Amino acid sequence: MTLHLLRLDPAPEAAARWFAAEGLLPKGGEDDGYGWHALLAAVFGKEQAPKPFCVNARRGRPPQILAYTQRDPAALEQTARDYADPLALQAAGLASAGLAAKPMPAFEAGRQLGFSVKVRPIVRTDRDGDRRRSAEMDAYVAALRAGDGTGERPDRAAVYCRWTREKLAAGGAAVLDLRVRGVDQVLVVRRDAARRLKPVQGHAANLAGVLEVSDAERFAHLLARGVGRHRAFGYGMLLLAPV
Repeated sequence: MTLHLLRLDPAPEAAARWFAAEGLLPKGGEDDGYGWHALLAAVFGKEQAPKPFCVNARRGRPPQILAYTQRDPAALEQTARDYADPLALQAAGLASAGLAAKPMPAFEAGRQLGFSVKVRPIVRTDRDGDRRRSAEMDAYVAALRAGDGTGERPDRAAVYCRWTREKLAAGGAAVLDLRVRGVDQVLVVRRDAARRLKPVQGHAANLAGVLEVSDAERFAHLLARGVGRHRAFGYGMLLLAPV
């Protein structure tokens, strides 16, 4: 199935009203990823909501949402217009405008591409080898605990770059150049076992570089799936550019 790139131009005032009505306005330093995740689910349906997605906050202009989907964009738009809450539809910018979309090309092995990505560098640890008792841990914290025998603290940016290189390599892409554009300590909002909203402390890393496709099929899957965890909450979307 063809992968499509979608663009939404949310209406800021309507989005703020919808977030407030749903109790999802960020507070106390929380990021807004859960709110946009919930809005996309309200507009397109939980199972059809596009992911991964990213929110581009643009100075002096409204935010922009970019997302990948393997579903037919026309069918997604029709679902939204048929069933979405009118305020949610307005908040997403679809009340008056159509859904902007384009098919993504297939990238063959050997193709070099510029890329940028915002990630939550997280590793999963299994307690005593039992995956049923696994937990998520920041990659830097995991590196601190593992140590290298010298007693020196690892460099956070280097840890996050290594984590990203490993994820892209597993997805059929060799990293030729990689730099960290910024690391932020953020509070992300998630629901706990009782479905209550709970802030979780962590770090977000913005990275950019150049990659070379080593396996076309695996890279296509990586684009559609995204990099790392929290892909349904505004992380892990690979944005591509020419080199």
